Amino acid sequence: MSFQIDLQSLPVVAAEIFLLLCLAALIGWLFARFIIKRRMRNLRELIEEKKFELAEYRTLMKNPVEYPIATNASKTVYPDTSPDHEPDDLKLIEGIGPKIEELLNKEGIHTYEQLSEASIIRLAGILKKAGPRFQIHDPSSWPKQAILARDKNWEALDQLKIELISGK
Repeated sequence: MSFQIDLQSLPVVAAEIFLLLCLAALIGWLFARFIIKRRMRNLRELIEEKKFELAEYRTLMKNPVEYPIATNASKTVYPDTSPDHEPDDLKLIEGIGPKIEELLNKEGIHTYEQLSEASIIRLAGILKKAGPRFQIHDPSSWPKQAILARDKNWEALDQLKIELISGK
């Protein structure tokens, strides 16, 4: 079986292929434009939300008396090591490993008491300052866990850790 090329229909075939390619490019461009516009709209909304959160945070920082950030705002600052209490093992808190414990210790948090009184904003700031590797951690449950550990309520702490791990 052999194919024969009709030289008279060759320009018509080339024109049809060219038109189909142009049509495919136009459709692709329209889809990309639609997708990019939607992503840009979502990003603008996210930026506005973050601007609002930043404004709230700045308000909290300007008026710490009206809006307390930390529960230990009126207490004295702890020294690097407390002479009457040995440092606690902060690694018992779900989400804190050896490196995060080291970061917390550098910031003056050595005991469950200190961790329970630390604000979530401060803890998040410590993680953020340490870099992207640590920013993925969520410190929102650490003070609550620290209260249970401080009070030596190990059963409740274990139950909370199970709930945190299972995502409930």
